[in-house]
Amino acid sequence: MNGTFHRRFWVLLGTATAAFFAYKHLPNTDVDRRAFAIAAQGFSNPPFIVTGNGSHSSPWNLRSFPISNKPKQTGAPAVVSLDDDRGGFFQNSPLSPIDLAVILTNFQRLGAKNSATAAVLAWDTPDPIGLMALDKSIRAFDSLVMAAPLTRGALPELMPPAFRNASVPLASVKNDCSLVPIVNRIPLPGVILGNENTLAGFQSLDSEQPSQSPPMIARWEDRVALAFPLLVALQHLGLSVDEMEIHCGEFIKLGPNGPIIPIDSYGRLTLPLVAVKPSAIIPAAALIDAGNDLFPKNTPVILRDDRSAAETNTREFSKTLVATISAITSNIGVARDYPRLQPGYEICILAAICLALSTLCCLPIFSRNIGLLCIAAVCIAAQCIAIGFASIWLPGLAAIAAVIAAVIIAPMITIKSLPTIVVSVPAIIEPVQQAIEPSVPPARETPRKVAAKKASPARKKKRS
Repeated sequence: MNGTFHRRFWVLLGTATAAFFAYKHLPNTDVDRRAFAIAAQGFSNPPFIVTGNGSHSSPWNLRSFPISNKPKQTGAPAVVSLDDDRGGFFQNSPLSPIDLAVILTNFQRLGAKNSATAAVLAWDTPDPIGLMALDKSIRAFDSLVMAAPLTRGALPELMPPAFRNASVPLASVKNDCSLVPIVNRIPLPGVILGNENTLAGFQSLDSEQPSQSPPMIARWEDRVALAFPLLVALQHLGLSVDEMEIHCGEFIKLGPNGPIIPIDSYGRLTLPLVAVKPSAIIPAAALIDAGNDLFPKNTPVILRDDRSAAETNTREFSKTLVATISAITSNIGVARDYPRLQPGYEICILAAICLALSTLCCLPIFSRNIGLLCIAAVCIAAQCIAIGFASIWLPGLAAIAAVIAAVIIAPMITIKSLPTIVVSVPAIIEPVQQAIEPSVPPARETPRKVAAKKASPARKKKRS
């Protein structure tokens, strides 16, 4: 096993292990959900809601809310208006407990056995007989949703039974809800909230200013109180509070098959409120001698406080009440599933990626890093293209996990070069030739004859 094969083997084994682990354990996790939401932002404008768990049986579902979508007019409730009673039909102004008892009794006579009162029922010094009559009329309902403002004070109070019946445990809320408003008391004395058959939701929060994004939830110790419009929607759809699913910062799902509404991290509704007319606006005085066909069929009926002397928060709440309920019950938005491929196809894709990674691991460092970066970029691009154009959720996180494993493992496995074989070549020793004395002595070198120089004339005269 040489060094190249050794590195390829370990990279292939490591990438396959990382890809298989991510493939089995990352679906239905916050990591997978956030990855899908980030990828979906390139093709869908917020607000949108991500539901499902990313598995083959329950794929991710993206619900977007285009601005052009408007709540259905058929989902608007009918309103019984508590006005200034200029005609003097009732005994007192503002209305006393006995007057409210008469109004609620007529609700039942006209067939509204499940109803709601957005008007806050509170008196400083109520008439005891009137309170008894009001309590009797409240008990006659099958279910009655009531409203009251909430605030946060220095001295906390126990949550009233009506609010507790309409609340969910804080532990059941998913995601971080630390930004949700905290409340611990009702700021008004003598508030009437009914009995076992009543549910109470908050009308307003003192910490929140009236706006087009009304709060839907608030924290009260270890419970989460719900807004009055949410409870009206649950009552109208025949759903219970226990069926609700709250993902703080994402959405509220009213039931397994119920409407889904988007909320922000503060628990406020992020749907734009569109002006919607009520199914009917009926003065409270008209209930006294009205016929049995006064209320529209299959429509929630709400008692609303429209008095000019009402508090500012109450008047603002009354203005947006119908639009808020319509936005919740209409279930507007465009939903689309993003299924996964068959398991066999997904495994083949991951196997091909692992083989490509093991092939690149033996390149030089710079070329190897460029190749791994290109594979990661191709995986991300393929994931986004599959979402945007094919509505398919590929195992992109498993592929990225394989790339990360290759980046970590490849430098750890060194390629050892083959050992250099040194062959010793024996030296060739040439024999030394010995000098042999010649048997005949060498001939003597004959002296070289030098030509005699011719005497010059001057030398000849001297001799003579």
